[in-house]
Amino acid sequence: MEAMWTAPVIVVASVVVTIAACLLFGRSRAHDQADDRDADSRGFLGAVISGLFIVALAFYTVIVWEDNGTAEDNAAREAAAVADAYWQTGVMPQPQRDHIRSLLVEYPKLVADKEWPRLAFGESDERTTSTLNSLHTEILSLPSTPDQGKSARERVLERLREITDLRRDRLDQAGGLDNMGKLTLIATIVGAIGMIVFPLLIGFTARARHVVQMSVTAAVLGFVCALCLGMTHPFNGVLRVQPEAFTSVTEELAGIPAEQGG
Repeated sequence: MEAMWTAPVIVVASVVVTIAACLLFGRSRAHDQADDRDADSRGFLGAVISGLFIVALAFYTVIVWEDNGTAEDNAAREAAAVADAYWQTGVMPQPQRDHIRSLLVEYPKLVADKEWPRLAFGESDERTTSTLNSLHTEILSLPSTPDQGKSARERVLERLREITDLRRDRLDQAGGLDNMGKLTLIATIVGAIGMIVFPLLIGFTARARHVVQMSVTAAVLGFVCALCLGMTHPFNGVLRVQPEAFTSVTEELAGIPAEQGG
């Protein structure tokens, strides 16, 4: 909801400030005559500023797209590891098997319902952490014999290590952009501001067509900046990743008969 009203506010504010600046600076310089000999240098500087903005925006878009893609892929791998661990428990002795399976069923539910909403604030869920720790404890307490049970124990432990590593990566990504992402975001915003400020500094007039041109440019750049600000977090904002992988694996595990697996 926040992003829905933030973007219009930024766009409207950009247009209003630009119009005011055009009228103010245009009026104060309306009597100045443009020097044709400087036209080429002004055009070159304007092109440089535009080019820097486009490059920064391109880098930022790639970084955000890759971060979101990684978050989505990791979530799918984590959920798949949970399902694989569940199937490996079929040869484990009772009553440990049922308890381990109940924890494996509970984990993706907790991730989707409890932990996922907290990721938007860079936080983890203590109950999810406790469930994962309980899984490790239960698996390690299993007997190392017979060989079939030992093999299943090792495979489940391997899946648990994978789940733990992927969850750690997910929590790291919940912190938002890394330093490179923040740098490119700042460069994008500075470039957008420069594309508006530069024409005003070189004596943009207050004629109606110039004001309209600058207003449209400010609106477009304001929208782009608002969109960029709405993509700073993979679990919150315009391109936020959804916990579909965990809801899907929860449904999958619920459909497996208790006596099957292994």
